[in-house]
Amino acid sequence: MTRKAKFKVNGMHCNSCAILIEEKLKDLSGVINARINFDSQKGVIVYDEEKITENSLYQAIKEAGDYQVVKIEETELEEELKDLPAGREKDKEPAGLPKIMLLLYLLVGFSLISLILNVVLLNKLSPGSLTAGIGTGAPQEQKVLANNPQPSLLDQAPIAQFEITKDNHVRGDFNASITLVEFSDFECPFCERHYPTLNKILEDYKGKVRLVYKHFPLGFHPNAQKAAEASECADEQGRFWEYHDKLFENLAASGYSVANFKQWAKDLGLDSGKFNGCLDSGKFAQKVKDDFQEGSGK
Repeated sequence: MTRKAKFKVNGMHCNSCAILIEEKLKDLSGVINARINFDSQKGVIVYDEEKITENSLYQAIKEAGDYQVVKIEETELEEELKDLPAGREKDKEPAGLPKIMLLLYLLVGFSLISLILNVVLLNKLSPGSLTAGIGTGAPQEQKVLANNPQPSLLDQAPIAQFEITKDNHVRGDFNASITLVEFSDFECPFCERHYPTLNKILEDYKGKVRLVYKHFPLGFHPNAQKAAEASECADEQGRFWEYHDKLFENLAASGYSVANFKQWAKDLGLDSGKFNGCLDSGKFAQKVKDDFQEGSGK
């Protein structure tokens, strides 16, 4: 029998959270449709009660990002959701737009954003500031532009300037003409999904695009701060990007814990004694917090 579950989700911080919850629900056997409204923090699920229980649905939402779920009355919810477009049924593709095209549009979108950043950069800064220090052996300092890291605030986010040196975590050609500055959270499922897209951009535009990684551990992700510190401990042994990849590749499969952070360092062949001591001491805790403050604009 088909039933509806109506609820409020506490703890969503951006529209991306609502999108991820919807996708997670639609992947569950027995779920026919799911709609989440970030503005009201409310949602509705249409499901087959012979295949899945309402409590299982709520548990899946909680596990998607440490959210709190409160069941609400139907009359209260319908007022909030009446103006929303109807959600698509599970596994139903938008008409005329297969998954491969969605991926291509996403890649083009990121490429356009990076190109726009580069054009703005060239208009704002003198050519000398872009090339100072190249080939001199001195740290190269450049001014680059990036938007606020919160996806839901992109349209109104102010343009920010960052100084990029060889002390930063840079993937790709350091002298590339296009710079993407990413403030990211290793425990964020949205960041995990974004990770292969960035790799694809760097691969397709090799030599033209560079990625600068900065930490933005969100407070409601309990292991994000320590994961960021672990990546810095790996960087101390010259293995930041290998450890960065290890973290994202294991988020869904293994989950995060200090014990796992230490095991993954060992798997990568790092000096376990040095890594474990670094992580346990909180050696890079302040560096991670400094990145967060920079990303917050504080």
